[in-house]
Amino acid sequence: MLPMHYEETIDHIVIDVRMNAFLNSMVANIAADQQQLKVVSVLGSGCLGKTTLAKVLYNRIGAQFDCRAFIRVSKKPDMKRLLHDLFSQLHQKKRPLHANCNELGISDINISKHLHDKRYLIIIDDLWDASAWDIIKYAFPNGNHGSRIIITTQIEDVALTCCSDHTDHVFEMKPLDDNHSRKLFFNRLFGYGSDCPEEFKQVSNEIVDMCGGLPLATINIASHLANQQAAVSLDFLTYIRDSLRSHSWSSSTSERTRQVLNLSYNDLPHHLKTCLLYLHMYPEGSIFWKDDLVKQWVAEAFINTQKGKEKEKDQNWMEKAAGTYFDELIDRRFIQPLNINYNNKVLSCTVHEVVCDLLAHKSAEENFIVVVDYNRKNISLSHKARRLSLLFANARCARIPVNITKPQVRSLNFFGLFECMPCIGEFKVLRVLNLQLSGHCGDHDPIDFTGISELFQLRYLKITSDVCIKLPNQMRKLQCLETLDIIDAPRVTTIPWDIIYLPHLLHLTLPVDTNLLDWIGSMTDSVVNLWSLGNLNHLQDFYLAISSTPPSGHPEKNMEALGSLLGGHGNLKIIVVSHGPSVKDIVGPGASKVSISWDELEPLPLLQRFECSPHSCVIFSRIPKWVKKLGNLCILKIAVVELQMSCVDILRGLHALSALSLYVRCAPAERILFDKMAGFSVLKYFKLRCTSGI
Repeated sequence: MLPMHYEETIDHIVIDVRMNAFLNSMVANIAADQQQLKVVSVLGSGCLGKTTLAKVLYNRIGAQFDCRAFIRVSKKPDMKRLLHDLFSQLHQKKRPLHANCNELGISDINISKHLHDKRYLIIIDDLWDASAWDIIKYAFPNGNHGSRIIITTQIEDVALTCCSDHTDHVFEMKPLDDNHSRKLFFNRLFGYGSDCPEEFKQVSNEIVDMCGGLPLATINIASHLANQQAAVSLDFLTYIRDSLRSHSWSSSTSERTRQVLNLSYNDLPHHLKTCLLYLHMYPEGSIFWKDDLVKQWVAEAFINTQKGKEKEKDQNWMEKAAGTYFDELIDRRFIQPLNINYNNKVLSCTVHEVVCDLLAHKSAEENFIVVVDYNRKNISLSHKARRLSLLFANARCARIPVNITKPQVRSLNFFGLFECMPCIGEFKVLRVLNLQLSGHCGDHDPIDFTGISELFQLRYLKITSDVCIKLPNQMRKLQCLETLDIIDAPRVTTIPWDIIYLPHLLHLTLPVDTNLLDWIGSMTDSVVNLWSLGNLNHLQDFYLAISSTPPSGHPEKNMEALGSLLGGHGNLKIIVVSHGPSVKDIVGPGASKVSISWDELEPLPLLQRFECSPHSCVIFSRIPKWVKKLGNLCILKIAVVELQMSCVDILRGLHALSALSLYVRCAPAERILFDKMAGFSVLKYFKLRCTSGI
């Protein structure tokens, strides 16, 4: 599924007269068909709304360009990630996050070749150093196609450098005026278009004034007030005003915002504090996917079970509760939504730099997380670490401090070169293990992860790597494991077949070209008995990456085995077969496809999302008949050899279908009609692509 950028319903309120004039000038500039590449900088100190303005511009004019991308840089940019993100958005397809950029052909040269004949829009958000611009600017050709690049930065020299010292290409942000500040506050607190009740006006205006025209501070304190269980009262407004008055206000926009955020944070319920603090496990500038955070919070036992003690052991209930925590943190404006799906659900988020600083301070104060950041020296670290984050980046000599007591660590995040990774087997009580490894292209022995098999309390395991890894031959001792995610580690020696004996495994994500035939050979000659031998009756999500040239040499049999694995599995909600890192597009010349039918697949009653990437080697002969029995299916992405009206009849009977992507190899022999008057009542996204024309 291709997520779209999230646009808050309140964004237009924080766009004041000056900003609106800037937006209109950009729109007029595009309409005037000015063909030269133009770089514009949005300059301003922290928390003035630069990113919001860039998002509004991106959404307002983006459709007029052949391709577009919105990338965040941050203070310490990882250029490999940056190029990956830029490449993925411009090509509108997902690449493995930590696949080697050189191997995939991802470089500024290749991006430039892709863009040379296109009109493109690029937003580069939060640029701190001109040296980063000096690297990525070569990805953008100077063609006469009317392309635009928008930079947001707090540094004047950076703004001018990007614009080649054209001062008229720099828009300087200022705090919101009184009128727009009050609109932002009142609309969030009392509802869009609502006036402030007369008895609240004086104290509300005083609160708004103390926010200094800063959008993040204003919306955060308004959200804090709006999220109280009781109705807004004069007493509580007065309490907030007096709490803010007690501060000696800083002239720094970032520090003033942090003071407001601190007040809101201190009043958070305990379970929201712990979930929010957990984001400090990741590097600044990270993109957080809701599904990942929910699984990690559940594995860490952050879920408040007081309201549902009878359901304490119900994993579904806990994940739903964790999802509501995420939504509430979005609603309180501590985390910023980034991507949504077609049902208007937030898929991913980012964290503002000021919130990152607040979380770092609170985490150290409460000894919640110990972060070893190799780029920051002379920071005192507690030796008692229950949660440990090792941010080693590309450092070759980084090591874990000797004074940290490893046996107490319950969550471990590692970001760095594989040779700097500590011995995993020494962390005996781990519940969450998240490894993001990088290395060099030279030959080396696989990284040995056999010690994982002794982590008996492990609930969440995710490995992302661009170097070869070796998992244990057996993993059945991990009886608590709920999530196994290895899809972004394309070089795995083998996946142990005995994972089917893990009774609590809910979320299974397998790497490119996992050979299911090997599993069958290890257990039985009968494919149909494969599922019954295991205990995966709780499995809800299944992801498998597959390339255009599977090394097994038996892609058809491999997919038949997958069909037998999945058929009739009562709890599965998501099945995704994605493409590996070196695949050809379905419309590309010479693309080799394996045609499958899965006609005998038993229906999956709870299935909500089925995706089989058209970029993999798999194509269905037609829409399978069992699809019509999927009453809960919301998202369908499928490639077929041919499309008939009988296929459309199946699809129009899916009353929950909100997103449909169809890739068709052969032009239909008959007239095909998709009529919303006869079905497709909730469809919000539709994409049809035919190789031979339609």
